[in-house]
Amino acid sequence: MLRALALLLLVCAFPVRAEPLVFGVRELAVAYSPFSVITLPGETLALPLLSGSLEQAVLQPSSGVDIVLQGNALQIAAPEKPGLYPVKLQLASGEIREINVFVMVPASTIEDGSLNGYRMGPGPPGHPRYPELYRAPAGYIEVNEALLDVRLSPSFTLRQFLCKQESDYPKYVAVKESLLVLLEGLLAAVQERGYPAATFGVISGYRTPWYNKSIGNVPNSRHVYGDAMDLYLDVDGDGKMDDLDRDGDQDLQDVALLAEIADEFMRRPGNSLVFGGVGRYGKTSRHGGFVHVDTRGYAARW
Repeated sequence: MLRALALLLLVCAFPVRAEPLVFGVRELAVAYSPFSVITLPGETLALPLLSGSLEQAVLQPSSGVDIVLQGNALQIAAPEKPGLYPVKLQLASGEIREINVFVMVPASTIEDGSLNGYRMGPGPPGHPRYPELYRAPAGYIEVNEALLDVRLSPSFTLRQFLCKQESDYPKYVAVKESLLVLLEGLLAAVQERGYPAATFGVISGYRTPWYNKSIGNVPNSRHVYGDAMDLYLDVDGDGKMDDLDRDGDQDLQDVALLAEIADEFMRRPGNSLVFGGVGRYGKTSRHGGFVHVDTRGYAARW
């Protein structure tokens, strides 16, 4: 009896922490909120629970998207109309998890290289050696001005992924969930190194094939596939790569340090689905130095 009482007091003094809630999104492990699910109209997608508990969890009413709790998974049936469908899941602890369901405009609706007046150009050429890794985007998120500051993940907004080409709204952008997971993980790795960044500065996110060609880039740039970003660390907010090595100069050594962090993060166990390219670029008259990252699925370093 005394032993049982002692064990009870020990449990009360040191409560067992609940496992973090982790969902599987296209085989990616996603533990943050908000997170984004990017689908085609009518697509059905299961988000299995990889960690944590959905016991007593409640889905708050959502307009337009059919989402249900089914065992240890969320089942999402995307509506036929493209757009953003926010979903909220309240856990037993009272914590709210936010899920942004983006239903894309199918790529099949592109006519003469244009999507609703937005110039796209011909589709990307693909790669004969890696056809599955170079599949053209199946669809695009339609973006109006009201959506620019919607968070695709805790640290990144839709605005940061838009192509730089000048046009009226709506604009269209391809984004892969793998890129979001890579960016959040890389940002955490940067913070672990002692750099208190809230997000990354962005040189380039998605590029339409038309814009990509107009700036003289290679046709198969990962930017046209929606899983690449050219970025830099800018804690001091001056619009340039920070002096990461603290040698008094913003130079290629700082770029190399950020690239090293990106490479190390991609090579961590369990990160095969966010593995890909890391490129280093020095500063020019137009911008400071930056690092390219993508999730192409195999190592590319330059």
